[in-house]
Amino acid sequence: MSAESDAEETLGGLVQRYVAEQCGVILENWEPLGRREAESVHPARVAVRRLRATLRTFGRVYDARAAEEFAAELRWWGLVLGGVRDLQVLGERFAPDEDPRTPRGRVELYLAAEIARELDSAWRAMSDAMTSERATRLYDAVGRWHRSPPFADDADRRPERARKRVKKADAKLRKRLERVREGAAAGDPRAADLLHSARKTAKRHRYALELAAPVLGAGADEEIERRRELQDAFGEQQDAVVAAEFLEGRNVAGEPPEVAFALGELTEATRRQAHDVRGPLAAVRG
Repeated sequence: MSAESDAEETLGGLVQRYVAEQCGVILENWEPLGRREAESVHPARVAVRRLRATLRTFGRVYDARAAEEFAAELRWWGLVLGGVRDLQVLGERFAPDEDPRTPRGRVELYLAAEIARELDSAWRAMSDAMTSERATRLYDAVGRWHRSPPFADDADRRPERARKRVKKADAKLRKRLERVREGAAAGDPRAADLLHSARKTAKRHRYALELAAPVLGAGADEEIERRRELQDAFGEQQDAVVAAEFLEGRNVAGEPPEVAFALGELTEATRRQAHDVRGPLAAVRG
């Protein structure tokens, strides 16, 4: 991107505003994460996702090799954050609210203790990661991409070029949604996996819409909202997948049979939700 280019009138300027915003979120939450401030995990993880999606959708705006290396490190950091965030979500899902004297209440207390134990381990893993040389390099890289990213020639194109990328992301999403519908109709056991793939594509489309909103004109906000609703519906199903995996293999050895039965009922109900693709598909609008 040439020095004389007006950032407000280039594709690079449009994309970089979004990239800089996400880099800022990561930097703002870095020290709070080091202090184990729970509320910092989710925004940092979402910012990582937005950055990775943007580098994938608008990668030609930046130097290809630099963007590829940055995306790889962001993926690593996203996995570290995910180790904590997934357990936070599980903690919310299985938060005790039943009488602890009942079988279901005993199961909830057991799960809460298991989640707390694993969450503490995940926080320790994050702390170890944050003191590594790899994390230091990533922090420095986020700072560079926030201030002076490695632009390529495409950065000097007109911002309206973003519309093409948004349309391409939309077309890919629609294609994957059709695959999910076909899989569900045919009873394909891979339908849940196809839904997860469509969910990731829906995120990329939503983030592209957010980035390109200034040049998309009327209707952009409504389309963003539709994609947010789709993400929420698909996200609930994915949360059930994670929850079902967590419940598999858990046991309440030493407890009365009725407690084990209650755990089995909860596991089966969660498994059913994890394999339900028709419910989330009903939320698709536009």
